[in-house]
Amino acid sequence: MIKPFLKYHIKDRWVLWQQTQQLKNLKQEPVLVFTMAKVGSSSVYHSLKKQSDIPCFHIHSLSIEEEEQAKAICKEKGVYPGSRSPVFILHKYLLEKERRYKVISLVRNPIERNLSAFFEAFEIHMGVPAHHFKGSLQDIEKAFYEKLDHSYCKDWFDNHLKDGIGVDVYAYAFAKAKGYTMIKGNQTDILLLKTTLDDTLKSKLIGDFCGVENFTLENYNVTDAKKGATLYADFKSYIRFPKSYLESQLESKYMNHFFTEEEKEMLYEKWLAV
Repeated sequence: MIKPFLKYHIKDRWVLWQQTQQLKNLKQEPVLVFTMAKVGSSSVYHSLKKQSDIPCFHIHSLSIEEEEQAKAICKEKGVYPGSRSPVFILHKYLLEKERRYKVISLVRNPIERNLSAFFEAFEIHMGVPAHHFKGSLQDIEKAFYEKLDHSYCKDWFDNHLKDGIGVDVYAYAFAKAKGYTMIKGNQTDILLLKTTLDDTLKSKLIGDFCGVENFTLENYNVTDAKKGATLYADFKSYIRFPKSYLESQLESKYMNHFFTEEEKEMLYEKWLAV
């Protein structure tokens, strides 16, 4: 695996230069994999890049200020950002020029997304990588409650996608049982997908949306497969949540728009402390 220093200063710098050239010389509609973190977006992005020549960009926010803050936090904690953000060039060469583009965004239940997000940033929260952690599961639980932004998932479509591209997904019906919907707009079309969809169906939907024949979704950046996977699995087996926490996550505009009552009930049954 490439070291974070080399990835950030060499590989990611080269990727950003290539993306800039693509935006300067657009020959087809670009695709923004614009979605909250830890919902499988890396798999969508890397699969599209590998299997097509579509200009493709992976972002969790279009806020320049937020990107600057994220870099500052990483610098303060002594870790490298996951990648160089294309947000700045997207504003300059795409949004400000009012060019058309497509958006793919994914939906995941907030309980499991929050757990995955915490472990993705484990070193930032706990001071050491997960595979070097010597503390207790109780220590992790305390940090999970105290350090994670627990409103991020349920507020993401209002705070990021709506603010970033001006589309309110809650103004459009979502097919909860099917698990996907496409929104057609003046400047952008949006494909919304639940992460729980079968990969074969996801592949077909993404391929049709982007115009890529025989597209196949390949897994990338899966938390369960990383060095800290054992600790992550142990923590998921250990932790259960009080009803008040589950209600704060599951009784929200986000959940009621995208998930069925049956899906919500299954999450209560799985995660409720007894």
